[in-house]
Amino acid sequence: MPTILGETPSVSARDIVKRYGGVTALNGVSLDVREGEIFGIIGPNGAGKSTLFDILCGITVPSSGSVRIMGREIAGIPSHIIARSGVARTFQRTAVFSESTVLENLLYGRHTSFRHGVMGRILGSISYMRDEQSFLSRVEEVLTLIGLAGERSRKAGVLAYGVQRRLAIGIALMADPKIMFLDEPAAGMNGRETTDFIALIRAIAPSRTILIVEHDMAVIRQLCGRALVVVDGKPVVIDEPNHVLRYPEVVSAYLGTEDD
Repeated sequence: MPTILGETPSVSARDIVKRYGGVTALNGVSLDVREGEIFGIIGPNGAGKSTLFDILCGITVPSSGSVRIMGREIAGIPSHIIARSGVARTFQRTAVFSESTVLENLLYGRHTSFRHGVMGRILGSISYMRDEQSFLSRVEEVLTLIGLAGERSRKAGVLAYGVQRRLAIGIALMADPKIMFLDEPAAGMNGRETTDFIALIRAIAPSRTILIVEHDMAVIRQLCGRALVVVDGKPVVIDEPNHVLRYPEVVSAYLGTEDD
């Protein structure tokens, strides 16, 4: 069944510029990511993709330009408040607690939606107990979704690399986010791990907006309806993944010219 995309952008950026001293990392990037869309951001190393990602989810403040998430301007809003509004982010490095079990790692992912004080926890208030049970139920759902129901008691550090990446996705899913930012999620995976990852993203995509920075064009082609190409901090084109590599600027950036 095809994904039904909403009319209102979930993530919208206008004329994003980011400077670090005399270096311009991003220059004039604009985009609209529709509700329910899987949207890719690609480009060669050093193009500014991760900087753009950090700006879009509120971790980094742009030098100029604006970002709206679900229609709300995020300038001046702390990143943890943005996260509580339904936004989750994964990082290039595998962000799991290696000495904790799979189950414990998922429970750590509840922090954005857990609002009880110390006394509520000590006294076991009704609302605390209700939320605790809700979190445990969510853990079971996520364990099944990421295919780790049988690994709940294993320490995360002994899991294969691709499995750790799935666990990182699971941690992000614990808060049931509306928008997910995935930074190089398939990096370092072998063929089987990549196939499993693509299946996982397809499984979690319904009712969510997903933005992916990724070098692996096979992943982008299989998952994304559209992709933005960034080269030297500048936007080149937004188009279907199978079309973007036809643009001369993109070919030159990825493959070089005959004079290189």
